[in-house]
Amino acid sequence: MPLLAVIHWTPAVIFLVSLTGTGALLVEILTETWLQRALDEEVFGRAYGLAAPASYGGIVPGSLLAPALIRGVGVAGALIVVGGAVTAYAVTLLRPAGTTVPAPSRQPAAELGT
Repeated sequence: MPLLAVIHWTPAVIFLVSLTGTGALLVEILTETWLQRALDEEVFGRAYGLAAPASYGGIVPGSLLAPALIRGVGVAGALIVVGGAVTAYAVTLLRPAGTTVPAPSRQPAAELGT
């Protein structure tokens, strides 16, 4: 996203936006898949019922802050600020090498009756 502030060649912009969209799609899919695998069926509905609105709820404040950010630093500056913030947040979520998320220890429903 920060590169969109300095690249103005249309094919490159389309490529960068497609990368950003692909990343957003992967995050959405992997997050929902992880929630399904990590949580019991009894609590998944409640957790998803909180996670989805919280995720979508970020759109409203972003829409309200975007015009002020653009007025303050311009379009290029806003792209750099937002892209830098997303990158910084992603870096804070990185795990040290060798650590993994524990696999869920649930049994499939078909095995519970046997």
